Amino acid sequence: MPGWTPAQLARVAATDDFHIAPYREDGITPGTAIWVWSVPVGDAVYVRSNNPASRWFAAAVRQKAGMASGGGYAGPVTYEHVTDDAVKDAVDIAFATKYGDDPHFSEDLLSRSRDQIAKLVPDATPS
Repeated sequence: MPGWTPAQLARVAATDDFHIAPYREDGITPGTAIWVWSVPVGDAVYVRSNNPASRWFAAAVRQKAGMASGGGYAGPVTYEHVTDDAVKDAVDIAFATKYGDDPHFSEDLLSRSRDQIAKLVPDATPS
């Protein structure tokens, strides 16, 4: 399975323009694309929801697939629910580094959203 290119990861790190749309119940139709905070960590892109009742995050975990656009990629992705504490720690650091100056960012946001982190993996040859 192809991964993110170094150029795409650099663009995700440098910009704040990332959209996701997990598939609906039929496993084929993407939901409505929404803008999310995103960070690269290593060779992967991670997103998170700060709302435990988030419908998009529940769909991403349930369907494990959908669409994403950002960093120079637009296409299908798989969503992997992150459960490893070491990965969560690295993602927290990356979010704090990228979004720490944003007025909506807080340490409380990180702690509230720690169990709602997803790793995105491109499903097709990046465009």
